Amino acid sequence: MTTTPVAVQSSEPIVDEAGSRRAAELALQSEDVTRELTERRYEVIGVGSAATGRDAEYPLVIIYDYTENLAVEVAVDLDAGAVREVRRRRYQPQLSASEERRAIELVRQDGRLSAHGSDLESGSGILVEDVDFRSPRHGHRLLDLRFGPRTRRLPSAFAVVDLTDRDVVRAGPVPGAHGGAS
Repeated sequence: MTTTPVAVQSSEPIVDEAGSRRAAELALQSEDVTRELTERRYEVIGVGSAATGRDAEYPLVIIYDYTENLAVEVAVDLDAGAVREVRRRRYQPQLSASEERRAIELVRQDGRLSAHGSDLESGSGILVEDVDFRSPRHGHRLLDLRFGPRTRRLPSAFAVVDLTDRDVVRAGPVPGAHGGAS
């Protein structure tokens, strides 16, 4: 196999943590955003950047709307203290730390993994998708969490959490772990 080096240009975030907080505040105070999110359950997922031309880049606030299962992207001009653009897009943005903590708390409350002696503090997860368009969970924000003792490389328990409906879909031992079903 032949490989070719790829030139990579590193870039710094366009705003620091304080700028990210300010961008989120401006987005949530905007009438356009307020109108988009009225009577909906939502969370600010994070702040990235959006190019709006060759030389213009603005903070992009990503808000997840759990009611409609879509992302609301808000481009903010910090210098002007204004929202430049609001878009609703159907995709799953990156998982936030607070979502992962909330999912682990739902697993604790559910109790099914307590019986397996799982270390619920070790939970980490990835977003997954229900691809069956007939499923009531299709399009929902689903998180597949894995748990184990921290001393083991492979997880011994799992839970699939629906953050849209705020419930645990499935939970139990990982098949094959600790002599579980295969």
